[in-house]
This record gives sequence, structure tokens and C-alpha cells, in this order.
Amino acid sequence: MNLAVDLGGTWLRWEIPGKDRGRVASAEVDPTGYLRRLIEEYGIEKVAISFAGQVHENHILSAPNIAEGFDPAALGIPYRIENDLKCAALAEGRYWGSESLVALYSGTGLGSAALEKGKLIRGAHNLAGEIGHVPYRKAPFRCGCGKDNCLELYASGSGIEKWAKHLHIEASLDHPEIHALYSEALLHASATELTLLNQELLVLGGGVITHRPALVEYLKERLPDYAPSFALEGCRIELTRLENASLEGAKILLERFV
Repeated sequence: MNLAVDLGGTWLRWEIPGKDRGRVASAEVDPTGYLRRLIEEYGIEKVAISFAGQVHENHILSAPNIAEGFDPAALGIPYRIENDLKCAALAEGRYWGSESLVALYSGTGLGSAALEKGKLIRGAHNLAGEIGHVPYRKAPFRCGCGKDNCLELYASGSGIEKWAKHLHIEASLDHPEIHALYSEALLHASATELTLLNQELLVLGGGVITHRPALVEYLKERLPDYAPSFALEGCRIELTRLENASLEGAKILLERFV
């Protein structure tokens, strides 16, 4: 039996394909201990992990939104670990039948990943797509990566929380100040992705966006003011239809496990 895991900044989700679906635990649990118990209980032989952090060649490089200390090697079985947005892009590509897309997700953090001719765009160290840590504007507090000017500080759930605390206001997109900060940053992120990558499909997801689907129509309406027309020509913009694309992507990793 095999195990697919999505370890994010807020939740740990898992599935045993063909047997047990959709279990969720708080990411505040000890992920190593939690997963080792699952491995023992179900007799798991292999595990694929979608991870909300920077991953290269099956090793974690950093995790700005997750407590340090998780080591998949400590699970004691063969494993594959991949960045969560890379996993999401694989799943979105399969769902939409597209080989040219960028997945832009706003949840606890802000991340993206892209497919070109059906293959992930990785970069030298698998860090391509770290849109959340692209310089944007100075903020009066720091990102989990240590910088104070990341897009993630404006266009993510963690950014919303930090701005609300700083301004002593409600941490909600219903608040005009929060909405203005968030929506403009998300427009910049979307326009940057499409201008740099020129993909045929932009898929928007993550907890912040999926709970506010009106943001998708807002982006469609306003993007021409932020991105050049040649970057938008022929490009579709869609809200994800997948309940958990990162977990679905982890299941794809299991299929490709050698």
C-alpha cells in the first residue's frame, strides 16, 4: 500500500489511493510522528509528499511557512517529496488537459509552478515559480524567508494576518484596506507570471482564492491594466476545479515512483 501526503502551512492531508480518502490533521502535529503511525498502521511501502517549501532532488531546502524539523528520510521507507505547487501544476495539467499552464495559488503562502510542453519548469535548483518571494514593496514586518518586500507579504493568508495585526483591523478581505493591498498584489503576481511565461492557461487556487471566487472575475477584468496585451492574448484564466490539487499531484508522483 502507498501513501500520498500534502503537508502545508495549515493542514496535513493524506490519502491511501484506492483505500482511504481525505483525512486531515492540523499541520501543528508532529508530521514525522503522525506519518510514521500511519505507515505502521496501514503497512505503507512508499510515500509521496507534496510539501509547502523549497525542495530539490528529494531534499528540503527551506520551508518559510512550516516549522523546521521535518525529515522524510526519518519515515524509514522509500519516498518522493516535491514542492506543493509543482504537484498542483501536475494535477491541474491533467485535469485541464493542458501542457502549457501556470498554477498560481494563494493560501497560507503565495506560490506558483508552470508546465511547458507538459513538463515542469524547474530551474537550476527546482526553485522556478517562487513568485511569493519576488520583490514587490517594503512592508513593516518580515516574510518567513527573512525579507521584508515579498509579494507573499501582501497576497497570501499569512500576509493578510500580518497586515491586520499591524493595522489593528480585522483579518478579512471584506476590510477595504486589506482588500486593496491583497488584490493589487495578486494582480501584480498574475501579470508577472503571464508576461514572463506566456502560458495558455492561468489556474488560480489556494484557500484564499477558492473562498473568494469573485477574485477570479476581478482579475480577468483588471489584468489588462497590469499585463501587456500580447501576454494575455489567447490565455484562459480559470479557478481550480480540484478540491486539493497538491494532494492529487502527490498521487501522480506515486504513479511515477521508480
